[in-house]
Amino acid sequence: MQTFDDDQLNAIIRKGQRERSLRAYAKEIGVSAPYLSDVLRGNRNAGPKILRFFGLQQRKVVTVTYTVTRKKK
Repeated sequence: MQTFDDDQLNAIIRKGQRERSLRAYAKEIGVSAPYLSDVLRGNRNAGPKILRFFGLQQRKVVTVTYTVTRKKK
């Protein structure tokens, strides 16, 4: 599976939509039209159904912060 940023994903979604209506395309993907519209406008993140439909995976970044303390002598 490949990873893509939001702009690249939107381009992939729009390319796949072609001349179909957003409602018909959303139905094919298995999501609601308002949800797909929100994803395209950047108001929501693409969920697992959309990502799987295009053979993509979600990229997760985890930051770990820790504190080191020293004993006083």
